[in-house]
Amino acid sequence: MTSTADASRRVNEQIADALQRDIDSGKLKAGEKLPAVRTIASNFGVAAGTATKALQLLAQRGVVRPDSTRGYFVSSRTEGLEGAEPSPEFTAIMQEIEAIRAHLSRLDDRLQQLEETQRSA
Repeated sequence: MTSTADASRRVNEQIADALQRDIDSGKLKAGEKLPAVRTIASNFGVAAGTATKALQLLAQRGVVRPDSTRGYFVSSRTEGLEGAEPSPEFTAIMQEIEAIRAHLSRLDDRLQQLEETQRSA
């Protein structure tokens, strides 16, 4: 990884941490819409892509939830709890990922068989 990528990652994390502090302190409340990506980028003096990556990091942490058409919203405290029941969307995605993994495994086995056949020919 380049030093630029490392620095960029740190900036993403710094922005995510700052936004999470606002959420943890109650400045941003559960269900509230976060500022637009452009606003966050302007406030932190970064590119919109960097602000987007910070928001994606918060979504991975379960702190915010994305709405594809309206932006990012602060998750309720129960949404990000460990051991909580996964959403139907999450379950469907995980099932699809498992099916893709199984398919890739079958393709890998088939490729190995073809390579062995090619070597012995």
